[in-house]
Amino acid sequence: MRNVAFGVLGALALASTTITAHHGYGGFFDPKDRTVAVEGELVTLLYGNPHLVMTIRATDSTLYTVTWQAASWVERQAHVTKSTFHLGDRLRVVGAPSQDPASREITMVRQVERPVDGWAWRSTNDFARPVAIARR
Repeated sequence: MRNVAFGVLGALALASTTITAHHGYGGFFDPKDRTVAVEGELVTLLYGNPHLVMTIRATDSTLYTVTWQAASWVERQAHVTKSTFHLGDRLRVVGAPSQDPASREITMVRQVERPVDGWAWRSTNDFARPVAIARR
């Protein structure tokens, strides 16, 4: 019985660590201090929970992974649904880059634009002007 109790407590501790790590942004710049803009072709779109995740391919073929909020939040706050974006759309995304210079991950999205038709969403939160624009 004692081993079972320790096993359950250990599993709960591990699960809480995983949840905390999943939602941690310690490895990314604060969007008030630094953001980047990436423009390119939408090559994958995972619309669901826990997040809306996009892969954008630059003209130099670099792939960027953009992790937005939960799909339910994106739908409520940005009015983005499963039919808003299509593979092949050219998007411009502004968000917080990873502090790892080798990483091509962007999170805490602050702006998304689709230049071809003028569709745009912009966060009401303050954020730094992008320091680099990757033309994709």
